[in-house]
Amino acid sequence: MLPGAPCQLLPRVSLLAVLGHARPGELLGVWLRGCPRPLRLRAARCALLASADLGLLLRRCGRVAVRDGGRIVALDAQRLIGWRTLQIVIGAPFLPGLEDLRVLFPNLRVTSGRIAVPLGLGSAEEALALCAAERLPVLASWIDYRG
Repeated sequence: MLPGAPCQLLPRVSLLAVLGHARPGELLGVWLRGCPRPLRLRAARCALLASADLGLLLRRCGRVAVRDGGRIVALDAQRLIGWRTLQIVIGAPFLPGLEDLRVLFPNLRVTSGRIAVPLGLGSAEEALALCAAERLPVLASWIDYRG
């Protein structure tokens, strides 16, 4: 299941189709691209909370509907949180202080000019602060979700 990373549902998705993944009494999150503000929908003892803000959905919902290729799947929020990875693009020809980062994040992956830090429930700010303390020039950073 999920050969790649989970993706936002496209705006044209039918929320009624997503409602089929909800359990009675559950608030199911819907990670929806282009949703300018959170949207609540209730039907048949089920409720949806749609938003483009995955962080909001992970905090408020036990499960979140995402796109896996062309189909909709509802995943446990804890599973999505476990996939959180901080991608850091470094603006240096070499990576000094990498040992300190490996102590804090043992599953650190390094590729050409980029560091991938598995966060889980950890803080991206903590990893970026360590980069600043080690004087690693960070050009860009973002949170990614990898299965």
